[in-house]
Amino acid sequence: MLGALRIVEIGEGQAVQVAGLMLAALGADVLKIERPGGDPARGQARFANWNRGKRSLELDLSTPDGLGELNRRLAGADVLLHQFTPARARALGLDDETLVGTHPRLVICGITGSPYNHPDVERSDDELLVAARFGALYENDGYRPGPIVWRFNAGSWAAAHLAAAGILARLVARLQSGHGGAAHTSIFQGYMAMLPLIWARNSKGPMPNNPPHPLAARPIGQQLYQCQGGDWLQIMDPARQFDYATMPTMWDVLAEGAEIDTEEGKIDAFRRRPLEAWLADLRAADIAAEPAYPLGEMLRHPEVRANAYAVEVNDPELGLTVQPNVPFHTDAPLPPVRPAPRLGEGGGKDWAPPPAPIGSDGEPEELLEGVRVLDLGMFLAGPMGPSMMGDMGADVIKVEALTGDRIRFMHRYYQAAARSKRSIALDLTKPAAQPILARLIQWAEAVHHNMRFKGAAKLGLSEEGVRQHNPDVAFNYSSAYGQRGERGNWPGYDSIFNAIAGWEFENAGEGNKPMFNRPGTMDVATAMSCLVELMASIYARRAGQRGYTTQTSLLGISAFTQGETLILPDGSLAPTYHLSSDQTGFSPYHRIFQCRDGNWIAVAAHTEARRKAVRDVLGDDETGFVIAAAARESDELIAALEAAGVPCDHVTFEDAQNRFFDNPLNRKLNLISVLEQPMYGTVEQPGAFWCFGDVPVRFKRACPNIGEHTDEIMREMGFSDAEIAGYREQKVIG
Repeated sequence: MLGALRIVEIGEGQAVQVAGLMLAALGADVLKIERPGGDPARGQARFANWNRGKRSLELDLSTPDGLGELNRRLAGADVLLHQFTPARARALGLDDETLVGTHPRLVICGITGSPYNHPDVERSDDELLVAARFGALYENDGYRPGPIVWRFNAGSWAAAHLAAAGILARLVARLQSGHGGAAHTSIFQGYMAMLPLIWARNSKGPMPNNPPHPLAARPIGQQLYQCQGGDWLQIMDPARQFDYATMPTMWDVLAEGAEIDTEEGKIDAFRRRPLEAWLADLRAADIAAEPAYPLGEMLRHPEVRANAYAVEVNDPELGLTVQPNVPFHTDAPLPPVRPAPRLGEGGGKDWAPPPAPIGSDGEPEELLEGVRVLDLGMFLAGPMGPSMMGDMGADVIKVEALTGDRIRFMHRYYQAAARSKRSIALDLTKPAAQPILARLIQWAEAVHHNMRFKGAAKLGLSEEGVRQHNPDVAFNYSSAYGQRGERGNWPGYDSIFNAIAGWEFENAGEGNKPMFNRPGTMDVATAMSCLVELMASIYARRAGQRGYTTQTSLLGISAFTQGETLILPDGSLAPTYHLSSDQTGFSPYHRIFQCRDGNWIAVAAHTEARRKAVRDVLGDDETGFVIAAAARESDELIAALEAAGVPCDHVTFEDAQNRFFDNPLNRKLNLISVLEQPMYGTVEQPGAFWCFGDVPVRFKRACPNIGEHTDEIMREMGFSDAEIAGYREQKVIG
């Protein structure tokens, strides 16, 4: 699919490596530049998982020879993917201005901690520090008052997907203009992309703005129950209408005197029978449910293996392992899975100047100007991807029932998945709707949905149904469990996949009972997986290939997020780190501390020299760091740590959402979108997820009302006013 693309990757952070991994899995030739002696993570699970399919070249970029060799490779490359701050890039001659002059067709993607145009861009890109200064620690629920550290690296996972998608968007524009340019993103913007389900403000309408959280413990366990034997069960019944008393196992429990009219009674009832009994009953009733597994255990799941979301890889350093795979299924020819390279392996292969044709029709006003996307999805795990394409300038038409997308009742969720779209209300259950659907599919370059496939087929939205109208369309869909196992038509929601992935245990902290993860991380990550697939398909189609089918799933993205571990040859899981039981961090040197003034600071000292510097400030006894920090004012302690060379940051905590939206700098930098909407008034949401340099991200449309653009779209599809009136009279359109 991306076999003609040549990518140079420089960086040891998660986001850079995962972005390169996804592009390599889609066929790009990715050359990983390593420091002398190699990436320090070599021999660890994360290196093995995140560098599959790449080549390796050892270069010393502190020397003229190393930089000269790098620039020789860049002359034949399409993309430079790196994690340098602007100042560091400038010092190496790898800043945007220099590269545009020397390699004008090169696409440049830098993944930094804060956005490329932000005053904090030179600060550390450590995940905890970025989350602290962004305000994400305010949004994690926990077992104590105050900010709660995230164990799931939401910012890095999102930034990796944003980087891959932004690169592909720039490449699509290059097919027209002939020029490359910037496609930067950041871990900060990754958090922005992860939080719009709960971070938004409306000036009016049916959903009040979020009140500030109480400064108290917030342990959340929605539909999460411990079973006999100690196993945990996560259920997801969004409407809360399923009657547990209808389950055969519950009949026996009720006969024993259990009461399930209260939450306490349900907790007692589920503890009376083993996990397997409850799962059997819930699945027979078509209710989404999964166990809460420890991190890594899902790699043994039969559906994960059946869908090749976990694959056997003979790693040169670790041996025969089972590794989490990139969750992309497609009918495009993709390269076979190859292990991470040995140091220097494949680096000698040279690139001649790339032969790929380039355009000369001028720069588009927006990167995806002229791209046409038909979105037939509902909820979140999918439709957010086309929304992000709309942010980049694509024309996205949302098709929804006359009663609207079923997520509309959760207004902020709907807003997050429907910005930058137009809406046509169409009753696809009526045969009379098929001519309209046919014209919409013929109009589209890409078609997306996330319906269960049996239901989609009835509406004419199977792959065969779509392709009968447009054989060359790029067709993308997301499902719950993938299509290659036995659960292709099963229901699934974010919470059950957070549970199966181990994140409910990990976010709760060591020794604590699992916790529901409120921001919807697996839903958003699945949508971003769709985004990358859609962008790769659009690029491939416009570069002269055909319209491919691509698919991803909640199960697949959940398995992908296991990337810091794998199954070793002896069957054990590779070790990884865990969140402390008090949810303050991961070690005395990588955690948050509360200071005398009540404020919190975050510290990330990963080298021995920086750990010594922490001891110089807080004392030699690690066990006394908390007391020592509590005796200092936060500003004074930050100043002392920075003077000692320790990466650190203030924790943005109380009322973080409003502080983000009220910050004039965020508005100036386009990090907030402000749009008018008839029902909600002024809608404020997290804004631009990319910095494209000379090409702006423009926000033109808030989420549409049901069928707001029906007549406009029908006329564009060639229907007369009389035909439109007739369809409306038949209640085919709304």
